[in-house]
Amino acid sequence: MAPQWLRAIGSLVPHGSRLPEPAWAFRHRMIVVFALVTSLAVTVFALSQGSKLGHALLEGAAPALLSVVAWKAPFGRRLRASLASVSLMVAAAMAVHTSGTIEAHFLFFIMVPIVALYEDWTPLGAAALVVFAHHAALGALAPQRLYNHPAAHQDPLLWGIIHSAFFLAICTTSILHWTIHERARAEEDVLLDRLASQALHDPLTGLANRTLLHERLRAARAASLQRSEPLLVLSVDIDGFKPVNDSYGHAAGDALLQELARRIQACSRAGDTAARAGGDEFILVLPGSGGNVAAGIARRIMKAVAVPVQLAGTVLHMTASVGVALGSGSETIEDLLEWADRAMYEAKHAGRGRYVVYDGLRNSATDCTLTVQPVHARSWAAYTRTLRLEIAAAKGQGRLPQQTRGPETARRTLESLLAAIDQLPSTPDQVGMLLPERTALQEFVFHHELVQQWTDALTRQGILNVPRPAEATAFWDGLSRTVTDPAPVVGAGSVTGTIA
Repeated sequence: MAPQWLRAIGSLVPHGSRLPEPAWAFRHRMIVVFALVTSLAVTVFALSQGSKLGHALLEGAAPALLSVVAWKAPFGRRLRASLASVSLMVAAAMAVHTSGTIEAHFLFFIMVPIVALYEDWTPLGAAALVVFAHHAALGALAPQRLYNHPAAHQDPLLWGIIHSAFFLAICTTSILHWTIHERARAEEDVLLDRLASQALHDPLTGLANRTLLHERLRAARAASLQRSEPLLVLSVDIDGFKPVNDSYGHAAGDALLQELARRIQACSRAGDTAARAGGDEFILVLPGSGGNVAAGIARRIMKAVAVPVQLAGTVLHMTASVGVALGSGSETIEDLLEWADRAMYEAKHAGRGRYVVYDGLRNSATDCTLTVQPVHARSWAAYTRTLRLEIAAAKGQGRLPQQTRGPETARRTLESLLAAIDQLPSTPDQVGMLLPERTALQEFVFHHELVQQWTDALTRQGILNVPRPAEATAFWDGLSRTVTDPAPVVGAGSVTGTIA
């Protein structure tokens, strides 16, 4: 680690090349215009000193040419700025030659603050190099063209050092001015970033606010639609939060919200968005996530919230109700938020401390349930997932042709069924499993029957090696019968699950 004194000195030195592009372009344009005007002034001054027209034009042409190249050439910022800086110093050198007086050297000092407007070490270094080379070369070869007094003619090295010292001094003052500007701009950027963050984040929890939530939802929805990937939206509400505020005060309630917000955000992944929708309600957006992760993320959130919280001299045991909406990108943002909100309220009405999955295909008047053996349903889910992996592997290896995807509604219905199966309790007894809307289920069964016939034939041919267990067949037979049954059982809820 560098010594403290060295770090202190380093803090006084600006970084350089940090001007925003619009500011740099404006300054560069003004500096080039000034350099062109200075080149014209050098020509006029040479004519006033008795120089011939051709010689006077030549005196101003050199810096003018450098200025034009700096303005028009397709170079990078630093090279163009260096050319403009050199043109200023060349113009000053031409004026010194034409004048023959030592006072003309002040032109170099005038040019330094102008070059420092770039706030970059490269053009400033290029300008200094021109000045030092000019004084060293002419001081050694023709001091009478550089100075107009005998002492300088007799000892040009000493006078070159004196002039260089003055030049470095003016450079130092310009660098200090540049440093002040750079620090002020950095502080302004920090302030603007803080204001932007406050405009998009909840001031209490630091999570995304509604504005940022809708921006992230729009982006996730567009990506889901473009890539044919699922999208999950979770609505999380803290159960029994109002009594905490009433019993322990708003300060304790705010501290509780901050702690629970931290836990909820820790349950999300990189690329997910956790937002505070208001009060004790939170929203999570999970791009690229389907029904297969819905139960897991919901349980993780509920377990995180259920960890006791030490607050106001007591231990609080909180629970959360979670609603999950499954989308494919074709839904509106308002639909997804409404579905997640409706599912969350269903979880509250069902007893709190649980989750409800609502995939958008359901309708409270048309849902039906299927009585299943959980072990049979899980066997079918495992078989289906293995089959999908085997088909994908066969296509990747060239054993099967690449085919177009099935209907999107059928895929979504399958994801919904798999999510519902994942949430079935581990019991040997029969249980009721809520099914998607009947029309969607009919389309899925018809499509999946064709797929099943195809995969059975491929299995017999040895192209696939995924035998179907008897338990999986039993589940599928029961599911198929619900499609042909003219009087399905009407349910009144969505897929539910608890923390257990």
